[in-house]
This record gives sequence, C-alpha cells and structure tokens, in this order.
Amino acid sequence: MSNIPVDPLRQLKNLSDQLENNEFENTQAMILAFRAEKQVLAELPAVFEAALESILERLESTAMFSGESCSFSQQDMFLALGVWLDKATSYLQKQAGLATE
Repeated sequence: MSNIPVDPLRQLKNLSDQLENNEFENTQAMILAFRAEKQVLAELPAVFEAALESILERLESTAMFSGESCSFSQQDMFLALGVWLDKATSYLQKQAGLATE
C-alpha cells in the first residue's frame, strides 16, 4: 500500500469513466475495484459506504444469474451505481469548496 495521498475526486472520476466506457473485464472486476477504494470511502459519510455495498451486493446477485432474470435488473444496478458516483462526487466537491450552485 502506498503512502501517496489519494485524490478522492480523481478516483471517483476514474471509476465513473471506467463504468461509462465499459472498461471493466467483468462485473466481478468492477465490484472489486469499487470495494478497493477504501481511501475514497473514508472521505464520505458512512451512509455512502452502506449504499454502495447494497448496490454491489445486488450486482453480485445479478452476475450469478443471467443478468435480467434476477429479481432486479443488472442495468438498473449499473444506473444506481452511476447515481451513487454522482452523489459521492457532489458531496466531495462541496466539502472541497468546489461545488457550483
């Protein structure tokens, strides 16, 4: 593990870009990438981590089935993940005084 400070906004932007551009090898790789961002999660209120974990758990469930045959849609979970990224980014921008009203 590196001692170099992590810019949480840059990390969220990277995750968002990877999600948007479908750059993850598979759903499991994406889930692991999000869970690995402990330094980003540490900058957010606990409710963000709980919400993220809920989305990731549902994505794991959809990955075990054929995506849409689960009780919720994998596409909906990807959309929820995008919303989570937007909200987390907005929160961090406000904390940094970068929010544009």
